[in-house]
Amino acid sequence: MSKTKNNSGVPFWEFDDKGRVSIIQSKLILFLEQSGFSKVKKVDGTIMYVKEVGNIVYEVYDSDIIDFVKQFLKKIDNENVLEAFSKGVTGYLSVSKLKLMVTTELLNDRDIKDASYFHFQNISWQVGPNNLKAILIENLPKKIWDKRLLKRQVYLLTQTKQSDFQTFCENLCGGDNDRFLVLQTIIGYLLHRYQDPKNARAIILVDEKISFNGEANGGTGKTLLIKGIEACREVVVMDGKNDKKNSWFRNQRIEHTTDVVFYDDVTADFNLEQLYSMITTGITIEKKYKGEVYIKPEDAPKIVISSNYIVNGTGGNTDIRRRCDFEVSDHYGPDNTPFDEFGKRFFDDWDQNEWDSFYSFMLNCVRKYLKHGLLIAEPINLKKNTLINLTSIEFYSFLKDNPVEQNKWLLKKDLYESFVKEYPNQKQQSPHKFTKWMKTYAKDSKLIYKDRKAGEKYQFMLVTNDSGKEATND
Repeated sequence: MSKTKNNSGVPFWEFDDKGRVSIIQSKLILFLEQSGFSKVKKVDGTIMYVKEVGNIVYEVYDSDIIDFVKQFLKKIDNENVLEAFSKGVTGYLSVSKLKLMVTTELLNDRDIKDASYFHFQNISWQVGPNNLKAILIENLPKKIWDKRLLKRQVYLLTQTKQSDFQTFCENLCGGDNDRFLVLQTIIGYLLHRYQDPKNARAIILVDEKISFNGEANGGTGKTLLIKGIEACREVVVMDGKNDKKNSWFRNQRIEHTTDVVFYDDVTADFNLEQLYSMITTGITIEKKYKGEVYIKPEDAPKIVISSNYIVNGTGGNTDIRRRCDFEVSDHYGPDNTPFDEFGKRFFDDWDQNEWDSFYSFMLNCVRKYLKHGLLIAEPINLKKNTLINLTSIEFYSFLKDNPVEQNKWLLKKDLYESFVKEYPNQKQQSPHKFTKWMKTYAKDSKLIYKDRKAGEKYQFMLVTNDSGKEATND
């Protein structure tokens, strides 16, 4: 966007010999441009009006432009011109007339690869992998949207006390320092307004302990964690329970300034596959009565999902490259909430010192991410819970108690009959389904599943990837 200066002293009107006022349309448009107004053509072809004030850019509407002119004329106390403008305002500032304003490019104020910015009311902070730098907003290297301005001031980012939010995050990790570092890089990843399409992942927050009896536990702090992100970035929250995956307008609340899309508390049948394209190839947005908008992958918001269930995908490398699962400890729950532990409501009951400590921690998370990248946590119960979710808890328990010998041909019928004998309630599971479960188990265990028909008997074998042995019938 071009720099402008307010040259609002230049009149956009003239008087005739009888003292009657005429508004000069070309000078009115020039007056608006010199006051910082311009128009922007968006990707969908629609026009947006903006106003630059120093390094801050505001999205405005025709009513805001009318108010600006009216207030200016009141300020210079020129009632005759105000009356003339008021009588013809619908003509002077019609859609067709406002199209005469200069066109500027749609502002892209996302972060650069190695730095992230946080803009407060009194100062901006640039975060790098090894440094923290305070910058006056008027000295920023480029303009920013007004939505980037956090509605708070900060005074001390040299942490003098550990924030309650940091303690809360440590508790989400069960006090494990390695997992806490992982969580810090996850927070930093979500806060960094830079998207590398080749390394984009959906962050999936799931409970460490999952119930498979159909009851959702919840209350472990996943949503409160994202509230912390929301205190720093522009987050669009999707109701995971009512997400309409086939709706044309499901993404219509996502804007060009959206930083994070949060799918909150998704259901058991939610599948990550429905978000694959959003993660790696950008987002298509359809709004009612408006054209289609495409956000390029490098400009797309980050995606985070919370669930009380395992979030399934397609499996394999395609799925692994698109996800970052983090199991949340059961430190919090119905009998121990953050309010019980800290004696205050997060964000609502914080004083200035607590806010300063909170932002100090969050900016430090960005530094950890810029230094280490997005780390992936070692699974606790994730592999087990994923297998149970794709098969059944009885199947998991059976194989745990009856390990299948590897690199040897075995009879399918024998294993299946042993299974239903040990778990009679599983007789409704057909041999065919049992075979599918065995293939799932093999894939999850990084084994190769093979089968064959030998005479009238059906056999299978689980082959280790590093085994060079020939299969035998012995």
